[in-house]
Amino acid sequence: MDGAVAAPAEKKKFGITASELKYIAILAMLCDHIAYLFVPSDSVLYGVMRCIGRTTAPIMCFFISEGFHHTHNLKKYFLRLGIFAFVSHFAFNFAFGDGLLAFGKESVIATLMLSLLAVYIYNAEKVKMAFKLPILLLLMYLAEWCDWGTDAILFTLAFEFARGNRENQALAYGLVVFVRRLLPLLRTALHSPDVLELNWWKFGVLIPVALILLYNGEKGGSKYTKWVFYIFYPGHLFLLGYLNWRYFR
Repeated sequence: MDGAVAAPAEKKKFGITASELKYIAILAMLCDHIAYLFVPSDSVLYGVMRCIGRTTAPIMCFFISEGFHHTHNLKKYFLRLGIFAFVSHFAFNFAFGDGLLAFGKESVIATLMLSLLAVYIYNAEKVKMAFKLPILLLLMYLAEWCDWGTDAILFTLAFEFARGNRENQALAYGLVVFVRRLLPLLRTALHSPDVLELNWWKFGVLIPVALILLYNGEKGGSKYTKWVFYIFYPGHLFLLGYLNWRYFR
């Protein structure tokens, strides 16, 4: 031995790394889609699984904002989202639409691509302020043909607007969620109390607030981790769509 002392391993910060947060989002998504396709909608299990599933889209919107600032090549980022949005179109409609070749609603990958474009426009110095709002409104309009719709872009912009302070990001997201998702539900419940009994699981959109506050800013995982969501998303939809077509239709 040469007498050298090995350097102590760097201690992991308290909280959840980016990779761990993405894996949580993936599992929540799988839970949500299984419930939607295979679990009776009037059961408690359905509500619990769909409540957990509300976690995924907001977390991915959070990482769209983060990814914009950390990517080494924005063009490749857009291209990657575009390619997987195209593939996921068929997977999404196979699982939830009218078939593999149907032209129905677009998947959340398309929504995330629009959200990334929204962040780009928001930060673009070359785009005059007078044009930014109309462009952002157009993107929100286009998002209405995609899963999670306008809300996903608003979530992403909330995270972007408050970027630099995790507590403010959680607060900004929470305000958007309350106005867009929870307030309409509560208003309806004032006239029809049964609405809450059937839709309590929609309050799961608040779960990301806690998860974002627990995010420690570390990347975690490996260089291949970023591909897991892109590959898993269409892959699990093709599989669930096949199981639904083969055994439940």
